[in-house]
Amino acid sequence: MKRLSLSLVLVFILAGFVFANGAVEDQVTLTAEEEMWSSELHDWSGKTIRVMMIGDPWIDSLIEISKNFERITGAKVIVDGYGYDQTHEKEVLEGNQPNSDVDIIVLDAPWVGEFAEAGYVENLKPYIEKEDSDMIAWNDYFSTFRDVVTWKDQIVGLPFASYYVMGNYRKDILDKEGFDFPVTTDDVKAIAKHFSNNPDYPNMYGVAMNNQSGSAVGQAFFEWIYSFGGKPFMSMYPGSPDSYADMTPNFDSPEAKETVQFFIDLLEYQPEGALSIAWDDRAKYFASGYVAQAFMWSARMAMLEDPNKSAVIDKVDFGLFPSSEPGKSAPPLGGWLMGIASNGNQKDMAWDFIKWFCSEDVHQEFVMAGGPPSRYSIFTDPETTAKYSWLDTLEDTVDRSYADCRPRIPESNEIITTVGTYISRAMTGELTVDKAMKALNVELAEMLSNAGYNVSK
Repeated sequence: MKRLSLSLVLVFILAGFVFANGAVEDQVTLTAEEEMWSSELHDWSGKTIRVMMIGDPWIDSLIEISKNFERITGAKVIVDGYGYDQTHEKEVLEGNQPNSDVDIIVLDAPWVGEFAEAGYVENLKPYIEKEDSDMIAWNDYFSTFRDVVTWKDQIVGLPFASYYVMGNYRKDILDKEGFDFPVTTDDVKAIAKHFSNNPDYPNMYGVAMNNQSGSAVGQAFFEWIYSFGGKPFMSMYPGSPDSYADMTPNFDSPEAKETVQFFIDLLEYQPEGALSIAWDDRAKYFASGYVAQAFMWSARMAMLEDPNKSAVIDKVDFGLFPSSEPGKSAPPLGGWLMGIASNGNQKDMAWDFIKWFCSEDVHQEFVMAGGPPSRYSIFTDPETTAKYSWLDTLEDTVDRSYADCRPRIPESNEIITTVGTYISRAMTGELTVDKAMKALNVELAEMLSNAGYNVSK
């Protein structure tokens, strides 16, 4: 279903109208766009649909837009949002319940294999095949995220909140001090050093990174390792024909240790309590004007142009993710997909919501309200391109990324947390980088060998 132009968004007053499919008998006011959707969706009057998801900054936009689904179908939509680790724990718990009151599970990219293999979510292929291809517009989704949501012969969920890491820079002060955008990791260090403890920039720090122990710094490692020319496992690298063919850990390689040393070197240029900084913290530090540069998920970009959340409007510019050598940028990707809970009892209603929310027209509304883009059509949409200056950089980023930059196998969550635990021990000085990464290699080799993967050492 194609998006209507604004000039066609007319208001229809429907008093006691009964749609052909039986939808919404009470008096409602629908836009022309919603009227078109009323013939695609069922009547869910008196029903409640529950969505479990991450409580990221755009959750309020999702809740607000979901009211339109309620108007069209008569359903009530309840959205429960949680912190990152808690979201995974609760969704796994729901997946193991014989009867769940959760209808839609919003899962992160690294959990795809785990949720598919455990049967926590439905395979969406049969649902998609029954729909009009123009309404689904599958090829309009970013190609790298189409890869992410596909596991073996299953489509685990529809992409609706794709994340890509981009560089965020205080252009005003970099220009003033004669710095170009940091293209390399050495550039990042030079800028970080210059703006930390600089009397001309009191209360300014050079950078904010994802340092918190566990999944935060574990994910940071998978964000940066490829841009250092490394690979966490022997067959896991951009362009690999089979990312999981050889899961021999490679965390004691020179490139892996260089990545961790890079994290350590940057600690002195970060705000107080740097070892506790995680996703939201680095975004808030940057948006508040306290750091010169940060490397953040594209989901945080909208806040930088929101006057209610940002002190750096018109002072920021964006660039590709840095690398150890020029021209080798490997931007990380991640983000969220909507799946149908296998143990839920309202699968048809869940699919109605998913296909509606992820459609081109509703997705454009979501992005305009601060949601993360997942479709190529956003890059040519006049409203979104006029509103967001960072879309050019995102467009340059999406097809450079690697779908398996974080492993998507069932053991992914355990791997990332284990990696983060050992890196944290190196960052606190409990272990040397060399000892930490060798011990990590041994633990992961045993874990994956016991799980039946090909591990050669």
